[in-house]
Amino acid sequence: MTSTATPARRVHRRLAITALVLAVVGAAVGYWGFVSGIDYALNGSGGGPGPSIIVFFVGAALSVAAVVVAIVGLMRSSRKTLPTIALVIGLLPIGALIVTALANRR
Repeated sequence: MTSTATPARRVHRRLAITALVLAVVGAAVGYWGFVSGIDYALNGSGGGPGPSIIVFFVGAALSVAAVVVAIVGLMRSSRKTLPTIALVIGLLPIGALIVTALANRR
Protein backbone atom coordinates (compact mmCIF):
# COMPACT_ATOMS: atom_id res chain seq x y z
CA MET A 1 0.00 0.00 0.00
CA THR A 2 1.39 3.33 -0.99
CA SER A 3 0.40 6.59 0.59
CA THR A 4 -1.00 9.38 -1.56
CA ALA A 5 0.37 12.04 0.77
CA THR A 6 3.27 14.09 -0.50
CA PRO A 7 6.51 14.16 1.51
CA ALA A 8 5.73 17.71 2.70
CA ARG A 9 2.35 16.58 4.05
CA ARG A 10 3.99 13.70 5.88
CA VAL A 11 6.47 16.07 7.50
CA HIS A 12 3.68 18.42 8.58
CA ARG A 13 1.64 15.50 9.91
CA ARG A 14 4.63 14.23 11.88
CA LEU A 15 5.20 17.75 13.20
CA ALA A 16 1.59 17.97 14.38
CA ILE A 17 1.69 14.52 15.98
CA THR A 18 4.98 15.41 17.69
CA ALA A 19 3.41 18.58 19.07
CA LEU A 20 0.39 16.63 20.29
CA VAL A 21 2.53 13.98 22.01
CA LEU A 22 4.72 16.66 23.61
CA ALA A 23 1.64 18.51 24.85
CA VAL A 24 0.03 15.44 26.41
CA VAL A 25 3.25 14.17 28.00
CA GLY A 26 4.20 17.67 29.21
CA ALA A 27 0.78 18.23 30.77
CA ALA A 28 0.85 14.85 32.52
CA VAL A 29 4.41 15.22 33.81
CA GLY A 30 3.85 18.82 34.91
CA TYR A 31 0.63 17.88 36.69
CA TRP A 32 2.34 14.99 38.49
CA GLY A 33 5.23 17.22 39.57
CA PHE A 34 2.85 19.91 40.78
CA VAL A 35 0.65 17.54 42.78
CA SER A 36 3.58 15.64 44.30
CA GLY A 37 5.26 18.94 45.22
CA ILE A 38 2.13 20.07 47.06
CA ASP A 39 1.95 16.69 48.77
CA TYR A 40 5.56 17.04 49.94
CA ALA A 41 4.91 20.59 51.14
CA LEU A 42 1.80 19.65 53.10
CA ASN A 43 3.20 16.40 54.45
CA GLY A 44 5.14 18.09 57.23
CA SER A 45 7.89 15.49 57.34
CA GLY A 46 10.56 18.09 56.60
CA GLY A 47 12.00 16.12 53.74
CA GLY A 48 11.54 18.96 51.26
CA PRO A 49 9.98 18.80 47.83
CA GLY A 50 12.60 16.43 46.47
CA PRO A 51 12.65 15.76 42.75
CA SER A 52 9.10 17.00 42.18
CA ILE A 53 10.37 20.49 41.33
CA ILE A 54 12.60 19.08 38.61
CA VAL A 55 9.77 16.92 37.28
CA PHE A 56 7.46 19.94 37.24
CA PHE A 57 9.97 22.03 35.28
CA VAL A 58 10.53 19.20 32.80
CA GLY A 59 6.77 19.05 32.23
CA ALA A 60 6.64 22.82 31.82
CA ALA A 61 9.50 22.72 29.30
CA LEU A 62 7.73 19.98 27.32
CA SER A 63 4.53 22.06 27.30
CA VAL A 64 6.38 25.12 26.04
CA ALA A 65 8.11 23.01 23.37
CA ALA A 66 4.71 21.63 22.34
CA VAL A 67 3.33 25.15 21.98
CA VAL A 68 6.28 26.19 19.82
CA VAL A 69 6.06 23.09 17.61
CA ALA A 70 2.28 23.53 17.29
CA ILE A 71 2.69 27.15 16.21
CA VAL A 72 5.28 26.10 13.64
CA GLY A 73 2.88 23.41 12.45
CA LEU A 74 0.06 25.96 12.16
CA MET A 75 2.21 28.29 10.13
CA ARG A 76 3.58 25.68 7.72
CA SER A 77 0.66 23.32 7.18
CA SER A 78 -2.59 23.76 5.36
CA ARG A 79 -4.31 21.37 7.77
CA LYS A 80 -4.98 23.20 11.02
CA THR A 81 -6.93 20.72 13.17
CA LEU A 82 -4.17 18.64 14.78
CA PRO A 83 -1.78 21.56 15.45
CA THR A 84 -4.66 23.54 16.97
CA ILE A 85 -5.55 20.68 19.31
CA ALA A 86 -1.87 20.36 20.29
CA LEU A 87 -1.71 24.11 20.91
CA VAL A 88 -4.75 24.04 23.18
CA ILE A 89 -3.47 21.03 25.14
CA GLY A 90 -0.05 22.66 25.46
CA LEU A 91 -1.55 25.91 26.74
CA LEU A 92 -3.87 24.29 29.31
CA PRO A 93 -1.18 23.69 31.99
CA ILE A 94 0.27 27.16 31.44
CA GLY A 95 -3.17 28.73 31.80
CA ALA A 96 -3.94 26.63 34.88
CA LEU A 97 -0.76 27.85 36.57
CA ILE A 98 -1.60 31.46 35.80
CA VAL A 99 -5.12 31.04 37.19
CA THR A 100 -3.75 29.33 40.32
CA ALA A 101 -1.18 32.07 40.88
CA LEU A 102 -3.79 34.82 40.44
CA ALA A 103 -6.27 33.05 42.72
CA ASN A 104 -3.72 32.84 45.55
CA ARG A 105 -2.66 36.48 45.25
CA ARG A 106 -3.68 38.59 48.19
